[in-house]
Amino acid sequence: MTSVLDRLLTTLAGRPRAFSVCEIQGGWRLAFAPLDATIIHCVLKGFGGLSVGNGPWRAFGPGSILVVPPRRPHALGEPGSLVREVRGEDHCSLLGDGLVTFTAGNGASDTLLVCGAIPAVHGTALGLLDLLRDPLVEEACASGAYRQAFDLMLAEVTNPGLGTQAMTEALMQQCLVLLLRQHLQVGSASSVLSGALNDPRMAHAVVAILENPAALHSVESLASLVGMGRASFAEHFSRAFGQGPIDFVQKARLSVAARLLRTTDLPVKVIASSVGYASRSYFSRAFLEAYGTGPRVFRSGKQET
Repeated sequence: MTSVLDRLLTTLAGRPRAFSVCEIQGGWRLAFAPLDATIIHCVLKGFGGLSVGNGPWRAFGPGSILVVPPRRPHALGEPGSLVREVRGEDHCSLLGDGLVTFTAGNGASDTLLVCGAIPAVHGTALGLLDLLRDPLVEEACASGAYRQAFDLMLAEVTNPGLGTQAMTEALMQQCLVLLLRQHLQVGSASSVLSGALNDPRMAHAVVAILENPAALHSVESLASLVGMGRASFAEHFSRAFGQGPIDFVQKARLSVAARLLRTTDLPVKVIASSVGYASRSYFSRAFLEAYGTGPRVFRSGKQET
């Protein structure tokens, strides 16, 4: 099952873009307005709580990763006896190398977090974290790689310099994959992510789609692959992913194409063909609808997912 999850996470987890460091003094709180992105907070030191919307406070400590769904206001810091709450956008300054610092307090930094964002995809694009409806607060994985990544992030943001943002983003991505792997492997059946991917039949179907997106997938072929009847497979798949199998196929093709555009120099026509589009123009229209920009502009980095 681990190899299946690794392949799913590599394609669907998303790439966080490090944008800030949060410094919070004991008794203080930082509040953030809704953003059109999934927000990832890595707790490098200190303790506190996370509240999303009007939801309950959830405690965190060093090594925790906090995942806030898109378009939800949230607050970080003191969950109890409060000295003061401040809005992040009113208390920020440039840290360096593309990062800013949000500060709550008069001096001491008792809690330190590094924060990243995965811009929300459009309704016709695909992202694993889009399945989340509630925040995640996950404790540190047991692996040495996880602890090492946190130690390196702390060193980078404590003494920022050239390449700090790029290094932090790479480390956050590593921690996010480790976190999601842990969540999916030990998560409860009621978890949206666990329910979607811990059914071996659904996971097998998704891997088949991602490994060969250009294949002529159909509800019948996918159902046969996992040993289910057509109607039963379609029902299980729709319940797990909130969409039909063929809708998922189309979104997966565009997700793989987006990754190829970001990471290779392959011509757009070749990428279109490799994910199952016979016509480059049809692919470009589908990509524009899904990601809000055409393939060439997306590749240039002027707009990211």
